[in-house]
Amino acid sequence: MNTEAPARAISPSAASPFLVFTTSLCAAICVAGGFGIVFEAFVISVAGQFGLGHTFVLAASGVVALGTLWLAVWSFARSWHVERRLRQGLEVDEPKLSILANFRGE
Repeated sequence: MNTEAPARAISPSAASPFLVFTTSLCAAICVAGGFGIVFEAFVISVAGQFGLGHTFVLAASGVVALGTLWLAVWSFARSWHVERRLRQGLEVDEPKLSILANFRGE
């Protein structure tokens, strides 16, 4: 039985922009969604445990929502950047915290 993968190069046109967009969007939803669910559960459990009230839950939920939104946009930009580099035949570089740097390809 042959277990070797065929050595074939992926052509630059193999991944359509729609496929890259879909992959990046799914990665952003999974990463940021998981982050948001875990931290929101933490906020609600802390509020219930210490009796912090409705105002704390709203304020902390706002902070979690902003963090989740930033992480979703960053994950999308990073995935888009990585897909673009792989299509060009380049190696994946170190992640940057800047969303714009990932979109520009820096």
